[in-house]
Amino acid sequence: MGNLDGILISILPPFILLALGALARKAAWLRAEADASLSMVTIRILYPCFIFYHILGSKEVIVNASTLLTPAFGFASILLGFGLAWVVSKLIRIGEGVQTFRFCTGIFNYGFIAIPVAHSLFGSEIVVQIILFNLGVEVAIWTVGILVLTTEKFSLKGLVNPPVLSVILALIMQSMGGRAFVPSFAWEVVEMIGNCSIPMGLMLIGGSFYELMSGFRFSPGYRVEIAALLVRNLIFPCLLLAFVAWGALPADMDWMRQILVIQAAMPAGIFAVVIVGNYSGNRDMAMRSIMITMLAGTVTLPLWVILGLSLLPLR
Repeated sequence: MGNLDGILISILPPFILLALGALARKAAWLRAEADASLSMVTIRILYPCFIFYHILGSKEVIVNASTLLTPAFGFASILLGFGLAWVVSKLIRIGEGVQTFRFCTGIFNYGFIAIPVAHSLFGSEIVVQIILFNLGVEVAIWTVGILVLTTEKFSLKGLVNPPVLSVILALIMQSMGGRAFVPSFAWEVVEMIGNCSIPMGLMLIGGSFYELMSGFRFSPGYRVEIAALLVRNLIFPCLLLAFVAWGALPADMDWMRQILVIQAAMPAGIFAVVIVGNYSGNRDMAMRSIMITMLAGTVTLPLWVILGLSLLPLR
């Protein structure tokens, strides 16, 4: 698990899917006008099925204190990202679009890249824990994150979205019997649909990434890019891996260190661009913040994962 070849093989599939999405966009097989409908299908059908399949299919998910504490770690990790982005933006004196910078740089790519990498390195059971971790991430983005982005709007309506509702409903069903609620034929459908979510999501991100690259321009003096790299590719991973090495966790939550190793290495999440557009944020700033961390992440991601794995306790 800790050798370089194995780690690179674990990380390659998500990036290959991103590249395939970009290639499909370049060849006009995945057209921009299809993005909205395919994204809606992915978020409202594919990913909820993915969530139900893993939570209801797990024999280890029990609604208890750790189930509640896991989202708290996700929430806190996003707050840490926003805080670091705020400090760095002050030190480097980012002016216009600073709210967008803090929002985009504060959010890591917590789902479509993190999940397949974690699954490859740690096995299928870690996926359930990441789903619960990501529940806290979603709550932080749609509450504190919107406040960071707009500086004036605090609303809970963003929490009423398919991933959040799917996790809550799946946990309720799991506590009442789990798969017993689902007929075998329906379970097969859930599995097939859920297995499409990560590949489809990554290809859509790759297509959007390719299109947005065409209009990309660096900031004057590379100030924004340097600040984004400091937050997302350097300081945030250092702090999370320091917790992995020396932080205290409940005895039954040692797998949280594995999640933090993966999430620490992630670049900024490109989905933040969509939210920025919906709230009339600075789209150019968003792309500068996200693009550079994605490109640098092709190098820093495996390096941080290698270091993180070396800090995990031996089993």
